[in-house]
Amino acid sequence: MKIALVTAYFYPISSGGTEKYVLSLAKSLIKKEHEVHIITTGTKNQMITYEDLIVHYVNDELSKDLKVLSSKKASDNLDDFTRILAENNYDLAHFHTLTPAFSIFHISAAKSLNLKIHFTAHVPSMTCIHGDLMQYGKYACDGLIQKQRCTACYISKKGLNKPISNIIAKTVNILNYPFSTATVVDTKIENLLELNNLCDKIFLFTNWQKEIFILNGFNPEKISITSQLLDKEIFPQTSVRKEIKNIGFVGRISHEKGLHILIEAFKLANRKDLQLHIAGILNDKKYFKKLKSKTERDTNVQWYLNLSKSEISEFYQTIDILIIPSITYETGPFVLFEAFENNIPVIAHNLGDMEIWKNKGFKIKIYDSTLNLKNCIQILS
Repeated sequence: MKIALVTAYFYPISSGGTEKYVLSLAKSLIKKEHEVHIITTGTKNQMITYEDLIVHYVNDELSKDLKVLSSKKASDNLDDFTRILAENNYDLAHFHTLTPAFSIFHISAAKSLNLKIHFTAHVPSMTCIHGDLMQYGKYACDGLIQKQRCTACYISKKGLNKPISNIIAKTVNILNYPFSTATVVDTKIENLLELNNLCDKIFLFTNWQKEIFILNGFNPEKISITSQLLDKEIFPQTSVRKEIKNIGFVGRISHEKGLHILIEAFKLANRKDLQLHIAGILNDKKYFKKLKSKTERDTNVQWYLNLSKSEISEFYQTIDILIIPSITYETGPFVLFEAFENNIPVIAHNLGDMEIWKNKGFKIKIYDSTLNLKNCIQILS
């Protein structure tokens, strides 16, 4: 079978969990004797080879066209995307992102060429217009899309509190103005229903994802729970106990990854005998500068930015425990599996399916607040 894996993010232009999964999936499919190409964003009409994979590029969607950004209109790259599909005569298109660059219009175009359509949901924003399944950015949501609640939550991203956001949302929905805000929830519902109709299979990583997708109208028979561990067996856990001196964080430096919570808890714990090592992918410069300034006088906080694959592997050998402070639902995350692979214990926020790994016997401690995380750090030994 000839397969196109479609993603807005891929090496060597970007690096993260989705990129790692798509690369791993491609190699796994090749081992099963499928022919696999990547279609991603970059320099228009360029084609390269990355780790023996053919990678096709179309323009990224960088315009400020509200119709494109709100999924009411296709990106200008749609014709190039459709041409690549037609010229290569693929049997299957497997989408891994739903963004302005590769939207529901691109999935529809692939379907019109009689390709089978698969979709893997990597992030909470698939079903959430706030982007993180955190109501008003503060607490976990059940994921059910509701007009008033979701509109208010979306408006709160402007920095408004819950009561004010609710009042504005009611006014917006009554007046149907501004139109882009008044219809944002309806557009999300329409896109999800269309995604359900177009896809032959939908792959999810967690039980919480499955519950939310079904809650919002997806056909349960199309949904399969898959694993991010495509090229590895479950890691054997050894009982070797190591003295903890170096705490590690690995991931994107962005608000939803909760690095601010980890830094605050680390400073509150006041363990001068411990080191905090941060291996971050620079994603939000303003957020990074704010956190960096908070740690300027902390000689036991070390920053490492945009490390290569080999450097990340070396980084894991220098830490004794990994902390995952994400304030959003995670579909993995990949750093959790990398810690298990390196036999490194983990402390993680209780959102998502983290408890499942603990119940399977992996070395993971769950916390539920900044204060609780501070206490976890205080008693490390």
